[in-house]
Amino acid sequence: MKKIFNMDNPFWTAMGRVFDIFVLNCLWLLCCVPVFTIGPATTALFYGMFGILRGDGGYPSKDFFKSFKQNFKQGLQLGIPLTLIGAFLVLDMYLCYHTGRGIYTFFLFFFAVLFVVWLAVTLYTFPLLSKFERTNRQILIWAFTLCIKNFSRTLYMFFALILCLWLIHLLPGLIFILPAYFAETCTAIQLTILEEYLPPVIEEDEYGESTEDFKEEEIIPPDDDMKWLL
Repeated sequence: MKKIFNMDNPFWTAMGRVFDIFVLNCLWLLCCVPVFTIGPATTALFYGMFGILRGDGGYPSKDFFKSFKQNFKQGLQLGIPLTLIGAFLVLDMYLCYHTGRGIYTFFLFFFAVLFVVWLAVTLYTFPLLSKFERTNRQILIWAFTLCIKNFSRTLYMFFALILCLWLIHLLPGLIFILPAYFAETCTAIQLTILEEYLPPVIEEDEYGESTEDFKEEEIIPPDDDMKWLL
């Protein structure tokens, strides 16, 4: 019985992680309600996921709001334009698809390619913003560089996103958990890319709080990546 109710039991550890992911998902949905705050909310979601997966975070809800406040301005500056661009491309593809053939088929393909590029860059933009202190231009160029250099990982994230959207379409209630699991998948993939840029995991103090600096300002990309940022 002691083993069953031991909080270090793998079952309770797994349940605790599911609960943390659920909390982050609900906070993300709540902060996305105004729409224009999607950027800061998504950045905060990824910051919380980095803390969970690396084991260097505190309470997920506290990490979420800490990042949301810290990155609010820059998250808006990146989130609003990216959201508008994505909506514009989706609308154009919809109109081209329903308008007819001929030249509209070409434009449908053209906008579809642009949408894929936009999506790939967006998938890297907010995780980078959550962990690194960079200008908007540097973040976007670095995101574009990473999505090209890690094409297979980017493709895997595409499939994960499609699966997530399909499942939510089948069962709308999954929106309260699947977006965070998708973010967890993306974070796990991107950790294999960004781990070399991040400082070693620092143990928590006696109060259970991480002593890690909020932003890894001293960590810079290698020279071959950094030249894209100049």
